[in-house]
Amino acid sequence: MIQSFEILATHKIVGFPDGNIFSWCSQMDLLAVSMNQTSIWVFRLDGERVYAINNRAKILHLQWSLNGKFFALSGTDHQIKVYDSNNGKLVNSFATSADSPITLVSWTSINVPHSISPDNKPAAFQDLFKIDVLDDMPQLANEIDSSTDASAIANTEPETPYETALVTNTTENDATMDYLLVASGDSHVSVTFNNLFTVSGIKLPGNDVKLLEHTVDNDFFLQSFLVQDSTAQLHLQKLHINVVGPRNRSFLFDSIRWASQVISITNHISDQLGVLQAESKEFLSLYDRYISNYKDALFEDVKMTEHPLGADLEEAIVADLGGMLLTGLIPLETTDFWLNQFGERGLMRLSALGNNVYDNVRKVMFTQLILGLEKLIVLLSHLESLSKSADVMQEDNYGVTLTYVQKAVLLTQGLVKKIYEFIWRLNDEHEYFNQFLNWAKIEIIEKLSKEDSDPDAFFEENPTMEFKTSLIMEYFSDFLFHSVLMRDLDLDGSGHEMLVKKTNPDTSIKAYIHELQILLKSLLSDMEGSFVLKICFDASKPLFTSTDGSRIDLEIFRAQKLISAVQDNKLCVVATGDNIFRKELNFSHKIISHKLVSSNTVLVLSEVDENTRKVELVDFGDVEVNSESLSFKVLKSLEFGPGGALKKPAYMTVNSIEEKATKMALILSESKKDYIIIRI
Repeated sequence: MIQSFEILATHKIVGFPDGNIFSWCSQMDLLAVSMNQTSIWVFRLDGERVYAINNRAKILHLQWSLNGKFFALSGTDHQIKVYDSNNGKLVNSFATSADSPITLVSWTSINVPHSISPDNKPAAFQDLFKIDVLDDMPQLANEIDSSTDASAIANTEPETPYETALVTNTTENDATMDYLLVASGDSHVSVTFNNLFTVSGIKLPGNDVKLLEHTVDNDFFLQSFLVQDSTAQLHLQKLHINVVGPRNRSFLFDSIRWASQVISITNHISDQLGVLQAESKEFLSLYDRYISNYKDALFEDVKMTEHPLGADLEEAIVADLGGMLLTGLIPLETTDFWLNQFGERGLMRLSALGNNVYDNVRKVMFTQLILGLEKLIVLLSHLESLSKSADVMQEDNYGVTLTYVQKAVLLTQGLVKKIYEFIWRLNDEHEYFNQFLNWAKIEIIEKLSKEDSDPDAFFEENPTMEFKTSLIMEYFSDFLFHSVLMRDLDLDGSGHEMLVKKTNPDTSIKAYIHELQILLKSLLSDMEGSFVLKICFDASKPLFTSTDGSRIDLEIFRAQKLISAVQDNKLCVVATGDNIFRKELNFSHKIISHKLVSSNTVLVLSEVDENTRKVELVDFGDVEVNSESLSFKVLKSLEFGPGGALKKPAYMTVNSIEEKATKMALILSESKKDYIIIRI
């Protein structure tokens, strides 16, 4: 007796889906639906919309990460964009081949062994000698997992200035490594590990080959592609990563993990510098405007042609301010500036903004940049050890060029020293800045506001000065026009009238970071090239001809690789191994959609007539046994008619094919408005 599917829920979708993308993330219970071909709307299973994403280009593929926390979009703009599933925020984006469209996106996750003995078992007492310095160091802002419920954080902002919205690594720990495989129409493949380290330049054998599906066999080093040639012939193409032995494979994983971490840290350092530059620019722009206004007031009665310029102008302003500091006499022409243009409100605004910037810059330098660079030195030391040991043992160094590593270590150490020197000078500037504002408040603004009414009362209220004349004079000469923020953060001073950089921008912190990035890029490029050379392809196995490549499914159940394809009312299932086994299932109705759910069952959505459709769970048996048999058994069924639970179902997606998972299917109507969830 054929059982009926249990209907778990019935809901509606708000909006107008286009039917191109319809994907269910089982880990997060989220449904991603494409709208107007360029947008993705993400819903809960009860129909509540969580967020929407505008891709600004036609969307081709959507792929969830294995843990469900991220998803990748590909588009006609040749861009791959990775988003956080919790809130829809962009995590990363990178370009692919500009000449060919993206034909395949596959996201896979694998467990990574850290240390393996030759007998493929954990080495004896290895934990006694395993010391991970990075685990004992404080976390950077981008290493903190801030993932929570989507509704809770959808509209939140970072609590601190150094917490950026981007997350760089898409894995939760070092024991897991995920990689995003992207194939283009010209048969080129790129692989991005942990959303960070990209290996490109992989070319499949043959011309005019289209990649349809990708899967990983029992281990990372044997992978399979389902490809289609120009004659619509399907082939199984196997890829080998030529690394032999558990010890060498462990080293390869280590090199990939370290390369990913190097990229993550350098990206984070660069991002944090950008945050500091933006904050500092706002403060210095305000400061420049006040100094410019003071200059205009000071030379109001002087002809423009007689105005001092450059160093002479700076000297004139410093002399004027120094005269006020030493004599206590305020030039009459500047009175309006001090009372009205600057005044108490301007002083308070400048003080609040300036002190906040100085404090944040110092905090970010210590907690993010210096810490990040210290972690980078640890990672580079790992790579250096790998390269040196490979040289001694005459083994593969996995593209780790010792010269680049050693230069990077020296440059990183020099950058740490540079930042400490910057902080030392920043502390001086910060202290002198507050001394200057205290003097301006007490000796100028408050004095001018009270001396007309009761000058004696003013001096009685202010018997002592909360500043040191020597420090203020040093501020005038060293920092008034030449902030260390502009010098070492390499800020663009083109919009400033008075503030200028004092030294060569090539010696700035930004320049050091840029030089380090170039050096590390060369190192990573060598590692990428070494990885590509380890890739080799077996001779492809011809399968069958397909006229509709978009309706093909490739899955691995335990050790069995199954390929299914649909043509009208015929379902073909192929098992591949040393031999190829094929079974054809002839249905009495046209198949709309199908999905393999186990090694011997398939979920089929078919059209009975114009008004009636049905979904069936079909047992086709063992493909490798009685492969000529056309018989199959329907286990469960559900019919959809005019008065049924759903009118004209046309789209179907399954939450999981894992053995232990509770398998469910979501079926969407032809109108793309109504859907039901059934238990498989």
